[in-house]
Amino acid sequence: MKLYWTPASPFVRKVMVTAHELGLSDRIEIVKTIWPHQWATHTIAFDPPDFVVANPIGRIPTLLTDSGIALPESNLICRHLNAKAGGRLIPRDADPDLPLLRLWALGDGALEAMIARRAETLRTLPERSDDFIGKQKDRIFRCFDTFDLSLLESSSNLTIAHITVAVACGYMDFRYPSDNWRENRARLAAWYQAFSSRPSLEKTAHGETPQQR
Repeated sequence: MKLYWTPASPFVRKVMVTAHELGLSDRIEIVKTIWPHQWATHTIAFDPPDFVVANPIGRIPTLLTDSGIALPESNLICRHLNAKAGGRLIPRDADPDLPLLRLWALGDGALEAMIARRAETLRTLPERSDDFIGKQKDRIFRCFDTFDLSLLESSSNLTIAHITVAVACGYMDFRYPSDNWRENRARLAAWYQAFSSRPSLEKTAHGETPQQR
């Protein structure tokens, strides 16, 4: 398998944490990509150029499977990895599992808002909208306030929901530390502090994406 990768993307991190937890990380070839800040508002020259052939959406991460099929979205990639490993991380779409699936979706919603906020922040004045940035911040915190801590704390099995919430917390630390998401969220902060000691999280820490070779 081949993964188009950048160290800054929380969606890449979600995939890599999943791969580590499933014991598949050694089977993935990492293809490092270059993402200049113009990605926020312009079509960039994709580097490497074969990336956009694999994924015309132009979105990171993208996984080329062993059979040569390009998977262009992080949850699709996680589902594929989960199936290869025997289906341990993703709950079934049955009523008892819907709370975990909802938690997964809320974590992804927070990540999507963080990326939208980042893109707007990279716009130059006067085009940048502080109102839009504020809207995304509100969306992020609504998701954080709705994370089901009893579900995170009581579930005996690791799931994609736990991974996604942890990645959301970690991306806030990386990209928006001044927001102090831990304020008034002591229980979530305590859960994340314990969960973030997992080797899969420690091995996939965020870093800035190179702007050029």
